[in-house]
Amino acid sequence: NCSSLTSITIPNSVTSIGNYAFDSCSSLTSATLSNNLTSIPERLFYECSSLTAISIPHSVMSIGENAFYDCSSLTSITIPNSVTSIRNYAFIGCSLLTIYCEATSKPSEWGSYWNVVLGDWNHDDYDYCPVIWGVYGEIKSNSDYQYILTNDSVVITKYIDSSTEVTIPSTIDNKPVTSIEYRAFYNCSSLTSITIPNSVTSIGEDAFSYCSSLTSIVIPNSITSIGSYAFDGCSSLTSITIPNSVTSIGDGAFLGCSSLTSITIPNSVTSIGSYVFSYCSSLTSITIPSSVTSIGDYAFWNCSSLTSITIPSSVTSIGGYAFWNCSSLTSITIPISVTSIGDWAFCNCSSLTSISIPNSVTSIGNYAFLGCSSLTSITIPNSVTTIGESAFYRCSSLTIYCEASSKPSGWSSYWNSSNRPVVWGYNG
Repeated sequence: NCSSLTSITIPNSVTSIGNYAFDSCSSLTSATLSNNLTSIPERLFYECSSLTAISIPHSVMSIGENAFYDCSSLTSITIPNSVTSIRNYAFIGCSLLTIYCEATSKPSEWGSYWNVVLGDWNHDDYDYCPVIWGVYGEIKSNSDYQYILTNDSVVITKYIDSSTEVTIPSTIDNKPVTSIEYRAFYNCSSLTSITIPNSVTSIGEDAFSYCSSLTSIVIPNSITSIGSYAFDGCSSLTSITIPNSVTSIGDGAFLGCSSLTSITIPNSVTSIGSYVFSYCSSLTSITIPSSVTSIGDYAFWNCSSLTSITIPSSVTSIGGYAFWNCSSLTSITIPISVTSIGDWAFCNCSSLTSISIPNSVTSIGNYAFLGCSSLTSITIPNSVTTIGESAFYRCSSLTIYCEASSKPSGWSSYWNSSNRPVVWGYNG
């Protein structure tokens, strides 16, 4: 509770520090630890809410429970390979923290809840600090960026300047910039354009999320992965080109890009994940390549300007809520490769006038076509063994044609809860 203490240096002669030693030192901004320290004990920096930077020496083997409790200004920390044990809740309350680990995966002696940031000890409803594995280097900064300098590359962790137009350098400290990591440009609401160098191979989770003034970005053909929610909330982004080098696009990558009108997915991508284009309300067209095998849950949720879409024959499943509230969608062709249509998949597609279900489909989820008020007819092939509850609820203009002569046992008792007319034994 030394509330005026702003910094402290522990000399290398010190090999141990007791529990609670710097508890509630609320003005402490930095601490340099002894290179001979073997453990960071319980509650060492408890409620050190001004602590912005700390380096854990390679002598440390264990980190105690609540060691960094509510260090709410701490944005990044590197856990060295020497650490074999981390107790649960070591970083709870560190709401801005990204954890970089030299280890490539969680060691067995680290607690199950070692990186919980928010939660109640009485149940399992937790939020976790993001963790970047396999990063070995020194946290540094210059006038523009906070970054990690490894033996052979630079990882940008945070943009700290305020320029509206940014060109990321290809090298920092004579090392190539290879990665833009978690939330590096998060909420840079004045940023209008950015150029990424060819040295960069990955864009991390939430890297540019809520850059609400960003209108243009060039993704070089060196990029192989775009992290989850990378451009979430970039509401001014009107167009983006994804190069053929990209093999994976994370969940929610373009969620809420409400000014995005069109996008082409390269044929190197094999799946469209959950929420990828949710709330892209200006999106009128999209090209899905034949390399894609699955369309995830909520993939085009609330794409209210999307008028048509072609699903390639490579796709085998359409996730739940995939086209929920695509109210301008008038037609869609489901290829013969698709075996399942998820819950609520076409819910509230109120302009949809026709759809053909191929005889490869075996299941239609709950409420799959709820509110498709313009749909006048649909044929259910013999291949469909399961139809979920209220699949055609509020389809006020619909007549259902079934190849089966009577309701199969696997269809829900309430599959046709709106009591739309059904023609059985139809095959034509």
